[in-house]
Amino acid sequence: MLVKRPLDAAPAVPVFLQDGGEMGARMRAHDWSASPLGDPQIWPQSLRTLVRMMLNAQQPMFIAWGPELAFLYNDAYAPLFGSKHPDALGRPFAEVWSDIWSQIKPLVDDTLAGKSSWHEDLLIPMQRHGYLEEAWFSFSYTPVWDENDQIAGMFGAVTEATEKVCAERRNVAERQLLQQMFEQAPGIMVMLRGRDHVFELANNAYLQLVGHRELIGKTVREVLPELEGQGFFELLDEVHGTGEPFVGRGVSARVQREPGGPLEERFVDFIYQPIKNADGQVTGIFVEGYDITEAKHSVEALRASEEFNRRILDSSSDCIKVLDSDARLQFMSQGGMQVMEVDDFGAIRDCDWRSFWSGPEHEKARQAVETALTGGTARFQGPTPTAKGTPKWWDVAVTPIRGADGEVEKLLSVSRDITATKEAEEALRQSQRRLNAVLNNASVSIFLMDDRQHCVYMNAAAEKLTGYTLAEVMGRPLHDVIHHTHPDGSHFPLEECPIDRAFPEEHQVQGEEVFVHKNGSFYPVAFTASPIQDESGRTIGTIIEVRDISAEKKAQEHQRLLINELNHRVKNTLATVQSITSQTLRNAATARDARDALEGRLLALSRTHDVLTRENWESAELREIIEQAVEPYRGQGEDRFHLEGPWVRLPPRMALALAMALQELATNAVKYGALSNATGMIRINWKVDNLQSPACLHLQWEESEGPAVVAPTRRGFGTRLIERSLAQDLDGDVQIEFVPAGVVCTVDAPIT
Repeated sequence: MLVKRPLDAAPAVPVFLQDGGEMGARMRAHDWSASPLGDPQIWPQSLRTLVRMMLNAQQPMFIAWGPELAFLYNDAYAPLFGSKHPDALGRPFAEVWSDIWSQIKPLVDDTLAGKSSWHEDLLIPMQRHGYLEEAWFSFSYTPVWDENDQIAGMFGAVTEATEKVCAERRNVAERQLLQQMFEQAPGIMVMLRGRDHVFELANNAYLQLVGHRELIGKTVREVLPELEGQGFFELLDEVHGTGEPFVGRGVSARVQREPGGPLEERFVDFIYQPIKNADGQVTGIFVEGYDITEAKHSVEALRASEEFNRRILDSSSDCIKVLDSDARLQFMSQGGMQVMEVDDFGAIRDCDWRSFWSGPEHEKARQAVETALTGGTARFQGPTPTAKGTPKWWDVAVTPIRGADGEVEKLLSVSRDITATKEAEEALRQSQRRLNAVLNNASVSIFLMDDRQHCVYMNAAAEKLTGYTLAEVMGRPLHDVIHHTHPDGSHFPLEECPIDRAFPEEHQVQGEEVFVHKNGSFYPVAFTASPIQDESGRTIGTIIEVRDISAEKKAQEHQRLLINELNHRVKNTLATVQSITSQTLRNAATARDARDALEGRLLALSRTHDVLTRENWESAELREIIEQAVEPYRGQGEDRFHLEGPWVRLPPRMALALAMALQELATNAVKYGALSNATGMIRINWKVDNLQSPACLHLQWEESEGPAVVAPTRRGFGTRLIERSLAQDLDGDVQIEFVPAGVVCTVDAPIT
């Protein structure tokens, strides 16, 4: 009821509103005549006392009073309003926070029913600056009684925790990133704790080195007994005792790379780095290093290759020479000295290589040097005598040798004695029939082309490859034979035919091509086209060697598909393990709880992976998934699990999600539910509704005859994992009810 006063009388300022900062001033100046609260002079003493305390408090506070919960707040609370301040003063609570009323109304109702509450870091999306934003608050709601001992309103103390929550999220993300970096580091990393060297952490590179053993929480001596007598245990003891690091280079270690497998020698570079506490006491050892076995083998292979190459140079009948940029002789192979009849290389060292040639061949040698100095490769043939005057013919190739900067530093000259070849050319022509017989027995398809690139010969393998006979292709361009039609029915344009473009004039060319068989089928081939030159070095034809590579292409494609499939499965598994680990560590009260929960969840994931692996990751039988999940909890001679439902196959993602949920339900039942006593029972039944499209799975977990169930005051990680993550993974609906008779979990999800 409002109290009237004379129109010319100035309103008196109540004592409880005479201070209180900016909001105290606003309350003094506010027109309360239209407010359900009425003139402050008639406010009840309980409200006055609360308002005075609120206005002088430094923490954000508010009062909601009366049937309409008229809203009063202090200076510290005003920034939480954003653009709603100062119009919110005196307005009903539901209007002031209309954008979040659906979320906080149940809390307000509980408070007005006499129940105080405290909420920490609660997410409340709100519009306080003209747009929707995420905000987190820690606050308490307290009922307020009037002089008649009736609840007349509520009092709230609020702290915005948005910055704190965002900072915590960033910290979690950073920890996850560091964990990923640790796991994915190419070098081995291990954290050992205590004098017994107990494994605390080990990354994937280390697990791969030791055969992916179960090692966390175990000592080095337990996990790697085969290292006994190799000195590693003693080194660890010494580092822990002295506090001095140890560095090993190329150390040999004999380990089992597979469970029960033979000892395999690996070579590692590593450091044992002691970890000390604030008092300087060694508490553990950090192991970091690299498995350099492959690198060591590569070095050994390189050394063997260099020695092999040296022997080749010494035994080769080709004259292999190195020239400086002025074409002066710097090196000649032992085999070259023999074929060139050089007894003392020192006598000809630093001579101009071009001076060994005379007549037309001197110009060829000069041009070859110029070509090689500009980065090209030159080749020519010509006669010149040996150091002792023996006349010979030579086939010469001059190529550049580049330095680290890519510039030509030296030249490589390889001269092959072709005197016998020249003398045998006539005999070669006479033995053409014998040569044809040899070629026709070769497994590689061979085509001989004349100087116009018309086919003059092909062997039996080429006839089988193309489907044509030699008589059918004689005198025809090879393009017309192998590309008589394009896959779409048209002809290949000549300029688009790779094998036509590859016809060399001076150099050998290799590549791949698609041939068209006489019957119209297509097949890939690899080809090598080499020039045929006469005595003057002029190209008079081409020999083309062709090999069908259909099987190789199919094998490459199959390998690519297998690798893609493996990458996909590994990434999915790593993402699942990462999520489980992150959530478990975040919600565990102690390290032991975290370890137990993580082991249980990873074992559940592992058992389901075993089922999927047996099925080639195509699908899994639901009953087998359930049997695997509850098997660890069945006692000998007991029949406490009752399973009922049809045979139904599930896709891998759905099977993994259900297995994780069943693991959480069974763990909860052991701790608090039907499996925590000797009489509890669990019924798991399921059915499939095939009338829907897609078909829908309905599964229910029901506990009975266990301890009486009391609904928890907050949802733990296991419950959230089932209700949120499972529903998301299944694209369905998941409900958990804490009824007194026992926990009931219901799952409805489409089977895609």
